[in-house]
Amino acid sequence: MKQISIGIALFAAVLACAPGVGAQQAAPSARNVELEQRLKAVVAKSSGVWGVGVKHVERHEFASINADEKFQMASVFKVPVLVELFHQVQAGKISLDERVEWKDAAQYFGSGILVTLDAGLKPTLRDLATLMIIVSDNAATDMLCKRLGTTHITARMRALGLEKTSVDGGTRDLILWALGLRGDAYSNLTRDTLNTVDWQKNAETIERNRKLFLEECPNCTTPAEMTLLLEKVVTGQAAEKSSTEQMLRILSQQQFNQRLPRWLPGNVRSDHKTGTLYSPVWVVNDAGILYLPNGQRVIVSVFSRGTEAAPGPAATKAAVTNAEDRIAEIAKVVYDFYTVATLK
Repeated sequence: MKQISIGIALFAAVLACAPGVGAQQAAPSARNVELEQRLKAVVAKSSGVWGVGVKHVERHEFASINADEKFQMASVFKVPVLVELFHQVQAGKISLDERVEWKDAAQYFGSGILVTLDAGLKPTLRDLATLMIIVSDNAATDMLCKRLGTTHITARMRALGLEKTSVDGGTRDLILWALGLRGDAYSNLTRDTLNTVDWQKNAETIERNRKLFLEECPNCTTPAEMTLLLEKVVTGQAAEKSSTEQMLRILSQQQFNQRLPRWLPGNVRSDHKTGTLYSPVWVVNDAGILYLPNGQRVIVSVFSRGTEAAPGPAATKAAVTNAEDRIAEIAKVVYDFYTVATLK
């Protein structure tokens, strides 16, 4: 992922069938408690608020920290977009081979490569989905959100049993909301005109909008629900076999691997999606599926956020780096727990 000049980035930017996530978790076993203690020891090394969900698919074991607390997804919201895309493909509403013309690059903010390409290209929906996940392309994401409809994405989450997960807007919306730029006055902003905003003159309104962003929590989920969504994906409950295989293949091609996979052995497959914001507080996430040497699968969903608004570039960079280290450490703790320490 890459930090952009406006101080915010999105990376081109939830364990069974029961309706309620909380109801489906049994009382924690001694093993779950042990793993949770190890996870808590890791997050204690970082500032901020942390949420973690870990689900061993085959052993049906779940460990967590703040499992049901809502967290900003940042670009992890692109996983629900991917799920809805393949649902609509299965339903015959759209085709992955459908082409969409690339234009109006200036209206898109943040990460990705489409904004560097000439107008007139006609990528397929499959192309857009791939770009959305593996390089977190924000323009590709917003083109898919427009084609699918964010209300349909949220409705798909409800149909899958996720009651606290919503996709309220695309990456353009999310970035402007996070910056405190709401309303008609900012609806036509482009990458070129963003620098014309009078931040000082509108400081009171912008600060109020930033606080509202944190309170309303658009594009949010919980660690338990993202873990549930990924479990449904990997076990074929979210889509038919062909669609499941395609979704997992795309997730496995993720190019930003400095979080969950970083401290794992090089041969460990991880299908995952990262997410980052720098305003109004830092947000550092990663959620994915780890494949153990014995072929079993563990889902790890990690969400974190700062508690201090705009601590300054140096402090923010240090907090983000620390959070990335902790996510990598969490993945290593989980991997070791299920491959070395306890399974003899």
